[in-house]
Formats: sequence, C-alpha cells, structure tokens
Amino acid sequence: MSTYNKVSRLGKIISMVKNNPGISQAEIMKGLYPDVDSIPKSRRTLERDLAAIRNELFIAIDYDSSLQGYKIDDSTLDATYEFLKMVEFANVGQLLQDGKTDLSKFSDIVELDNSSIFKGIDLVKTLITAIQQRQKITFKHINYWENTEKNYIVSPLKIKEYLNRWYLIGVPDKTSEIRTFGIDRLKDLETADASRIKYKDYEDQLNRFHNIIGLNFNEGDGKTKLIKLKVYHKHLKYLQSLPLHHSQKIDWQKGQEHGIVTYRIIPNYEFKIQILKMHCFAEVLEPIELREEIKTMLQEALDQY
Repeated sequence: MSTYNKVSRLGKIISMVKNNPGISQAEIMKGLYPDVDSIPKSRRTLERDLAAIRNELFIAIDYDSSLQGYKIDDSTLDATYEFLKMVEFANVGQLLQDGKTDLSKFSDIVELDNSSIFKGIDLVKTLITAIQQRQKITFKHINYWENTEKNYIVSPLKIKEYLNRWYLIGVPDKTSEIRTFGIDRLKDLETADASRIKYKDYEDQLNRFHNIIGLNFNEGDGKTKLIKLKVYHKHLKYLQSLPLHHSQKIDWQKGQEHGIVTYRIIPNYEFKIQILKMHCFAEVLEPIELREEIKTMLQEALDQY
C-alpha cells in the first residue's frame, strides 16, 4: 500500500476522533469503510493504525472510559493540527497527480486565493533536500517595502506555513540568530557547501514558534503570558472549529451569553490582529496591559472615520 494511502487513512482516523470525542471503534471503522461489505472482519488494521498514530506521529489517541470511546489528549493537539494540515496539502497534490481532475477545468471547481499555498511551492523540494542533506543555500531576498534585493548564504533548518504562505527558517552566515524568509521572495535559489551548524544548538529558538501565532516571537519582552478573553457564545463555535493556537481552552456553559477563552502565548502582533478581527465579539480581560493596547488600537482605527 502506498505511503499516500496510509497517510490519508491515518488522517481520517485522527480527524474523526478530533471532531467526535468518545467515538467508538465500530464508528471509526464505519467512517473508514462506508460500504458495509468492505469493512474488514479483523480489527487488527485499526489497532496497528492507532499504534502508528501514537508511536510515529506522537499524537495520543486513547480510550476514555468516561466517554466510552476514543479521544485525543489535549497535550498533543498541536501535533494533531500540524498533521491534518499536511494531509490537506497531500490530498490536493494527489488530486492533481492521479489524473482524475481536468486541470483546464480545475479553476471551475476550486477557487484559490491570490495568496495561495502554491506561491513559491516550486522551491520547497530544493529547500527540503538542502535541509535533509545539511547543505547551505544561496539566494537573493527581495524586500517589498524597500524595493531592494540582498544576497544571503543560509543554513536552512525548517520550512513553516502561515496564512497560505511558505517561509524558510534558517541561520544566515556569520550570525547566531535564526531568521525567517518568505519563500515567495526568494530569487536565484541554489544549494551550496555543507553546513556545519548543529540543529540542537537552535532548538530553543525554534521551540519559541510553539508559543506564538505567525512568525514574530521577539516582540515586547518575548515572554509567554496567560491571556483571558470574554467571547460571545455564537463566536465560540468558530474558535472551536479553527483554534487560534494549540494552547486555546474554552470555558462555556450552555445558556450563557459569553464564554471565557484562555491562551498561553506570546502576545505578538499577529495575535493582536486576531483579537481585532473578532471586534465586538471579544473583550480582553487579562492581562491589563494587553487590554489597554487593544483599546488603543481600536480607538486609533475609529479615529480614521
């Protein structure tokens, strides 16, 4: 069986458990095999898949006796979202590759945003190869704001996707700080000499991405803080279906007008923009300095009118 088929099947299992805490083994099997006649009599395949999800993907799916079914441990939700996002990309790629979609009519079926995930996608394979083979890369980076180009030699560490754009995370020569580069702004990309840097030396910097939304973890004092929001109950459904961050927790009782949403996060610019997007449906309760900053930003926007 192909790697794609296995990844797709594991993605379906994870998605079913994530969206239906307490789902039974029989319900998972029915979801995997809608045709009753095609359901394998043996449950060993599902048991192997659950073991692969735990041991290979580090996503904890376990049986919860109180729910009488399976659920995903909250501590592994970050890995869950990352894997499901990867499966989403893989499914699009397989759809185009297997020849079942007429590319000339693809735009009639799927409408892509102007800043789609495919911008700069042609460079991803080269970057992944360089990371795996521990090679440096050279490129010109285009600065849209200054309308300039600058040459770089970088040891690439990781590729990150954010808001339908790809970013390279790497260490420029003669520096010790990691930096992000928009892949759509790279020009004349080539592989170069072997990189001598050690990945473990930059793990602490890379791990800081887990504490932010987006790319900027150096804003303010750069410290993780407990954020508490008061959110209108109808808007909570959107946050439940698409959490802003893996640390998100929602406390809401049926019949209440508002719920409390908390995050443990560095309140960078991208996070503040997400709060502003919720406008009248969300109010910052804590910390007080973030509440005052959002109030100022809202007032400055109002003053424009």
